[in-house]
Order: sequence, then structure tokens, then C-alpha cells
Amino acid sequence: MSNTAASASRKASPGEEPLWLALRFPEAWFESRCPEEDRFVRPPAALVERRPGVPCVKAVNAAATRCGVRPGQTRLVAQSRFRDASSTGGAELRFLESDEAAVVHWIEGLGEIAMQYTSRVCRPEAEVAPGLLLEIGRSTTLFHGLERLLERVLREFRSQGLVVRSAVAPHPRVAWALARGGGERDACVRDRRRQIEAVCRLPLTALDWPADWILRFTEMGLSTLGQLRRLPRDGVAMRSSPRLLEDVDRLFAERDWQLPGITPPLRFEREIGLWDPAVGVERLLLLSRRLLVELASFLRRRQLAVDAFGIMLYHESGPPTPLDVRTAEGGWDERIWMDQLRLRLQAFTELAPVTRIWIRAERFIRPSPGQVALFEDAADRERNERSLWHRLTARLGDRAVTRVQPLPAIVPSRQSGRLAPGQRKTRTHADRGGDVRPARPFWWLESLDPVREPIERWGETERIQTNWWEAVPETADYRPADLADGRSVWLRRDLAAEEGEGCWRLSGLGG
Repeated sequence: MSNTAASASRKASPGEEPLWLALRFPEAWFESRCPEEDRFVRPPAALVERRPGVPCVKAVNAAATRCGVRPGQTRLVAQSRFRDASSTGGAELRFLESDEAAVVHWIEGLGEIAMQYTSRVCRPEAEVAPGLLLEIGRSTTLFHGLERLLERVLREFRSQGLVVRSAVAPHPRVAWALARGGGERDACVRDRRRQIEAVCRLPLTALDWPADWILRFTEMGLSTLGQLRRLPRDGVAMRSSPRLLEDVDRLFAERDWQLPGITPPLRFEREIGLWDPAVGVERLLLLSRRLLVELASFLRRRQLAVDAFGIMLYHESGPPTPLDVRTAEGGWDERIWMDQLRLRLQAFTELAPVTRIWIRAERFIRPSPGQVALFEDAADRERNERSLWHRLTARLGDRAVTRVQPLPAIVPSRQSGRLAPGQRKTRTHADRGGDVRPARPFWWLESLDPVREPIERWGETERIQTNWWEAVPETADYRPADLADGRSVWLRRDLAAEEGEGCWRLSGLGG
């Protein structure tokens, strides 16, 4: 390729100039606290705020709008209009209190999802229809064009049942305004001349300005930003604020809009508040699925895995219920987590109604690509064993499942102990390369029992005599034997006892 052709191709390639995608969620106050199953049903809901003495409706969703509920109505009026319109006896109108912190946390979680399409994601301040700004100028080439990129981004969020309004423009402030009130569902303005034309047509109510500013200009007969632009600049400053003129300059791409980017968190922490207290295993699993899917997406984006994380169930009264979800190996499969969580929940004989679910994961592992063996090897057997431990622990409890490990002791009955599946094995003398002691029984009896079966074969006697400083002294003979019924046992005899077969007592099984 010649230099002339190469320079021409670079000039025609997209991504040379910045291009911003604005995503605004007009029902974020509803969707941030709505269970996943209700996002698609969209029950009628209204956001209320407390004015002096009277709670008033601040925002409504589409289902409540169809029933005659409007912003500005008092709560009693809204309830009355809803009852008059919904005579079929369907879903009730839900009133939600403002929770700005929950909305901001939810929007930032969506920003983490958007980071798989661009490295620069911002969250502008907005009281109405909060959202995200994505710089996608350089991402269009990576995703084979702007149309395909927009399709993937919007499908990512709308597949979750979210109401999204989008707009694309060269300037971030223009895209942000067009996404709220540009008239089109998904506005796209790539040319700077068309950008100015679209901005001039913007209604003042779409600019996220204070209500008193908009009211003052409306009383002057102004309704669009183009009409306001034609007024003398000094006169506009006298009637509003210098901040308004700065924002007008941004809207006409004459001033930059400095926005801090969203920083990915170091750990995963999410929670969901439930509208109605939830009971039952399947109901809690359904409500927890959204959090588990978000955790799996969080891990996939970072190419990390997790083998344990914590879940906290909060109740109307009483302390919260902690749950630990563990898997045999690190991964990001929410289906395995759902199975483990089901076993954990089924282990409770009685669980108080749950009002909030919180999940946290902070210890991550980086999965190793490795190689898959054709036949089962030691790693596969160990993995299957760990999987069995975790399933038994989830069903029976942490203290009910233990394994036997060798311990560095002289007395045979003290040379093994219980070990939890998650604990590390204690290194013995044999593990360090020392001598290997004779085989020991796999099960020691809590008390010595008489031998009721004839003894068919005797093993060698091993005499144990501890020193005087031992806390529990031991002076006895131990001896393996085979009974007539085929069982292998271990026998014990006190040194003070008389010689003979009758002095041996049954102390362990196997060996």
C-alpha cells in the first residue's frame, strides 16, 4: 500500500473524533429497587417526596400513568385516582420513598457493565433520569461500526427489563440533553452542524436546570434553547445565574464538560431491598439470582474467579442470617452458586421473612488455563472430593462435615483428628520425609468394648509408654487383629492387666 492510500484510509477511519453515547434511565428510582421478576411486569408505582406536611408524587412509571396518577398530586389524590381507574382489582399502587444513595449505587453498577464497551464511563449528576455517558469514538472500530455497537449496548440493558433512552453526539453535554428530551427514541447526531440544529430545538425542560429558572423563562414566552440563545447574554445572566451561561456554552459545544470517570471497585458488593418480605427457598433463590448474575458478570469482565463469597439475609426484626457459598474450585458460573445456595437455605428448619439480600465477594483468584486430561487424574479426584465436601457442608452445616487427618502423636488413638474441609492439613513427621508409622484404624471407638467374635489372626504387639510430663499418660499395648467374620480391628490392653486373650479390648475398626 502506498503512503497516499494509507493516509487516505486513516482519514476515513472512524474514531478520530470523540463521540459520546448518553444512556438515561427515567425510571431508575423504580428499577433500582425493583426485583428482577417485576421489571418485566412493571407494576404501577409512584415516587413520593415529603413537602411541608404533605407527601406528594414526584415521579410515576408508565403503568401508574395509565391509571391517572400524575406528578404533583398528593398521595391521597393519587391513591383515589388509581382506585377509580383500576376497577379490575389488579396490582396495587406502590409508593416508594426517595433513596438517592441506592440509585447512585445502582447506576455505578450499570457503569461497570458499560466498561466492557469503552474505557471511559462517567456518571453526571441528575435529579431526573440519571444515567451514564460513554466515550465510544474509538470503540466503533473495535465493534465493527457505530450501529452494531449501539445495538449491543442497548440490548445489554434492555434485556434486563430496563427503560433506557439514548443519544449520540460529538459533545457529551449535547448527548446528555438529547437523551432526555430530543424527541427521538434513540437520537444519533454525528455531524457538528446537525448537532447545533438539534440543540436549538431542545425544550428547556430537557436541560436539567432548576425549576425556577425554567419557570422564569417560560413566563417570558420561551420554550426552546434556540429562543433563549437569541436573547442578550447579559440579560440572561441577570435573570438566572452565571452557571446557566456556562451550561449554554457547553450545549453549543463552546466549552468543555469535565466529568470524573467511574473507577472500577476492588471488590464486589451489592444488595437488593425487597418490597414484600420473602419466605420460602424458591422465592429467595429467584430474588438472589439477579445478584449472582451480576457477580458472574463482574468476574468475567476482569477474568477472575471466586471460590467463596458471603451472603447476608436481613429480617424485619432480629439479627441478620449469614450464609457462606463455597465451591470446589474458582469459577463464575451462577448456576453452581444457585445450587449451593439452595442447599444452604434448605438446611434451615425455620427462616424469618427476608427484607433485604446483601452479597459480598472480595477474595478473587486468577484461573489457570492449564490442560484438560484425557482420563481422570489426581487433580480431578481432588476436585470431585472438594465438590462433595461443599455440598455436604451446605446441606448439613459447617461443623457437621469433617475429615480425618494424621497428627504427630505417640499414642495411636491420638494420631488422628478431625479437620474441616477448608482447613489445611497439619504436616506430620512422615510428610517431612521421616519414618512411616504402621497402619492405623480409620475409626477409633469412644470407649473400649469387649471382643465378642473369635479372633482368627493376630498382628504384632506395639507397646506405648509415654513420659511423665504428658498431660494424659498412656501405658498400654496395641495390637491389630482379624476377626472370624472378616473384620479388621485394633485391640488395646493395659499393662497392669493380666496376660491372656481375655484382657484385650476392642479400641478401633479397620487398619
